[in-house]
Amino acid sequence: MEVCVLDNLRLQLSPCRQACPIGMNCQGYIRQLARGKWEDGLEKIREANPFAGILGRVCSRPCEAVCSRTKFDGQPVAIRDLKRFLGDQGQPLAPVVAQELPMKVAIVGAGPAGLTAAYYLRSWGFQVTLYDRESVPGGLLRWAIPQFRLPQEVLERDLAILPAMGVEFMPNRTLGKDLSLQVLEEKFDAVLLAIGSYGQARLQIPGEDSEDVWLVLEFMKRIRQKRFPRVGKSVIVIGGGNAAVDAAQTALRLGAQKVHLISLERKGEMPAFPWSISEAEEEGVNIQNGWGPKEFRLEGKKLIGVSFHKCSSVMDSQGSFCPTYDEKTTLDLPADTAIVAIGQKPDLGLVDPSLHGTLGILCDPLTLQTPKPKIFSAGDCTSGPRTIVEAMAQGREAAISIQRFLQGEDLYYGRGNGRPHELHFEADLSRAKPGARVAMPSLPLSRRKAYEEVARGYSRQEALAEAERCLNCGLPFGLRTCWFCLPCEIECPEEALYVEIPYLLR
Repeated sequence: MEVCVLDNLRLQLSPCRQACPIGMNCQGYIRQLARGKWEDGLEKIREANPFAGILGRVCSRPCEAVCSRTKFDGQPVAIRDLKRFLGDQGQPLAPVVAQELPMKVAIVGAGPAGLTAAYYLRSWGFQVTLYDRESVPGGLLRWAIPQFRLPQEVLERDLAILPAMGVEFMPNRTLGKDLSLQVLEEKFDAVLLAIGSYGQARLQIPGEDSEDVWLVLEFMKRIRQKRFPRVGKSVIVIGGGNAAVDAAQTALRLGAQKVHLISLERKGEMPAFPWSISEAEEEGVNIQNGWGPKEFRLEGKKLIGVSFHKCSSVMDSQGSFCPTYDEKTTLDLPADTAIVAIGQKPDLGLVDPSLHGTLGILCDPLTLQTPKPKIFSAGDCTSGPRTIVEAMAQGREAAISIQRFLQGEDLYYGRGNGRPHELHFEADLSRAKPGARVAMPSLPLSRRKAYEEVARGYSRQEALAEAERCLNCGLPFGLRTCWFCLPCEIECPEEALYVEIPYLLR
């Protein structure tokens, strides 16, 4: 054949789906929602990830940055918020496990990557044991994200699927202390390291050892444990990422009268999500950009303030992090409490030196297999701190690799080679229905004193109105005259085709 009949099935892949790290069919679930078929829409979400409630609240929403709707009115479809609506409206995910298999897999780390891998491996029938240093699963989803952004009941609801499927959870096991990688390698048929990035960067400046200076993960963990730290009237948070913003908003809820968030980066360059920054400013957080900490000022052991110097540049000429300062321009702020939130890093001391890589654990970037064939790696411990949806995507890819490894299949086949999709095309804007993006209802400022969720979620009418804004821009290419005659399926020399048609026709 001069032209493979597969070209007749080529699809225009919507930009939102292209941008999603887990390849979620955003267009599919939004169209099902618009048609009133909510359970079908939720099923589309769960084809790519089982944790709709979590991702519907804390996903970094890269899909919205490329939404074709912006070419019509500058406002993307609220793709993440619609995912949340479906996740909150639908029935809990049913525990479905394929035929039981004898092979055993150990997963170390119950954060986003480990939890996702555990779900898929168990659904395929493998015996899965999930180890974690904490007493309950969740990782940074539980200990670092405040409840006003991700309520505990939502986390518990989404994670309940794992014990229901038969995933065994082993708490209070720290790799290198209570848990030996060598023993795991001997006991299990495969091991996944998903230990995250719990190592916290320090400033190494005078006064940092004061008991009034907190590292952000410990600060946020105390909140989730209801062991609320005492903060004074004036709090300074150092950092420009999402953890810094969350800590600043949390400090206000603890009773601080003034909270300053001090970032090296200029406002438009801060790593934190723009919508999180706007919410923090709305609540009263004072953000000051372009300053680096110089010294924590103490009286005895008590913090009384922080001194800063002006940041001239954050990166060097090669684009590496290397801040420089103008020592003639300084800033002194009073403070009773300071929170350092300048980033996390993988604790490679937990694993054998032979597995140490540049950014984290050494592994193949496509298969995530380490130099030790039975050991795989996924999440922040592999690539350094990234987003939750990226960690979940790696967890799924690691699960696929482990499945293939245990079943004697090639780990590389069909991965990273591209697919028969049209990726570059112009969306048909003539189908756009006029209408501004439906704003997410929010908790009034007067009620943001505790840990009640700020984003309230769409009503049914609001969700339907927002779903109608979708252009449905990913379309079949070359199938508009298909008569379901089936020669392409029957004659395909590779038996690669299956035509989805109404069952009565077949």
